[in-house]
Parts: sequence; structure tokens; C-alpha cells
Amino acid sequence: MTESSLPPAGWYPAPHAAGQSRYWDGAAWTEHDVEPEKQPSFLQRGMSRKMGLIASASTLAVGILLGSSIGGSGAVAELSSLKEKVTALESDIGEAEVVAADSDAALADAQADRDAAVAELTETTEALTLAAAKVVELEGAATANQGELDARAARIAELEGQVSAQTAPVSAPAPAPAAPAIVSFDNCTAVRNAGAAPIRSGDPGYGRHLDRDGDGIGCE
Repeated sequence: MTESSLPPAGWYPAPHAAGQSRYWDGAAWTEHDVEPEKQPSFLQRGMSRKMGLIASASTLAVGILLGSSIGGSGAVAELSSLKEKVTALESDIGEAEVVAADSDAALADAQADRDAAVAELTETTEALTLAAAKVVELEGAATANQGELDARAARIAELEGQVSAQTAPVSAPAPAPAAPAIVSFDNCTAVRNAGAAPIRSGDPGYGRHLDRDGDGIGCE
């Protein structure tokens, strides 16, 4: 087979690069890859089992075409190697699909947990708002009740003062001093009989007729 039967230059799935696009210059593979911004990631490709088989088939077809062009025992070995790589690629894609499915399930569970947490937080916030409003209402009622109690206490104190003023005992007037009794003694015998001897000047009943020596003390 002549060299002109080889595929023309262009981008093909390369068997040695696990089916990734490589540039074929018409005679051999190069190391040129597609531009990074044009090469989708594995998750962006979202390759299913069917797409993997299509890619594997394309890879196998190109490998057969290249093998038939090159010819000889090398082509057989190359074809066998391509089949092994295709099988490994299919296995990797299958595992990736399983991992993606598990990731989707975990993401769904996480979203459900998040939604439940948001709903619980909303419910708790509403309950706290109602409780705060109730507290404000109770505080207002307590303030009003305290004012009424203070007014009642002041009124009670006022009434108690009035009652105390009305029930206070009236002080009895002080008795008038008794008028001094007029005492008179005829003689010292009378003084002695009254127990007033000796009688001094200024004592009730004192008289000069009782004080012979005039020293102010009579009936000595």
C-alpha cells in the first residue's frame, strides 16, 4: 500500500491518546492538541454509554484504517493495542457514569437538606418574631399595671393618713393647779399635832406668834 493511501492531514481521535483528538499531518501523529478553550471537559461532554461506544467505534475505525495503510505485523499489534485501549476507555467511562450518578444523588440529597434547613430557619424566625411581639405587649401591660398599682398605693396611703387623723386621741386638758389651802395654827400645840413642827418662815400656817425669838423658825 502506497503512502498516498494514508488519511489526509487533519484532526482525528488518536489511538495512542485514549481517543482524544490529535493532529495527523498526513504521515504521522503530532503532539498538537486542540485549543484548551475549545476542548470540553469530561463533565461538560456528559458522555453517556452510547456516546462512549460511538467514540470507541470511531477510534477503532481510524485505527483499522491506519493499520491497513501501514500494513504488516505491526498493524495487527497496533489493532490489538487499540482494542485494549478501547476496552479500558469503555470501562473508565462506565465508572465515570456511576460516579456521576452517585454525585447527582448526593447533590439532590444536599439540596433537599438545604431546603429543609431553610424552611426550618424561616419557621423559627417567624416564631421568634411573634415571641418578641408578645414580649413587647406584655411589657406594655406590665407598665400600665404598675402605674395603676402605684396610684392605688398612693390613694391607700392618703386614706390611711385621713383615718389616722380622725382616730387620734384628744389630749385631756391639764388640770388646773389646786388653790393652796389656807392653813392657820393658833399655837405650837396645833403645829405639833399637825406634824408641821418646827415650822419655818414661808411654810403654810407660819406666823410670828409661833416664832418667839424671831429667827424664822417657830415651835422649836
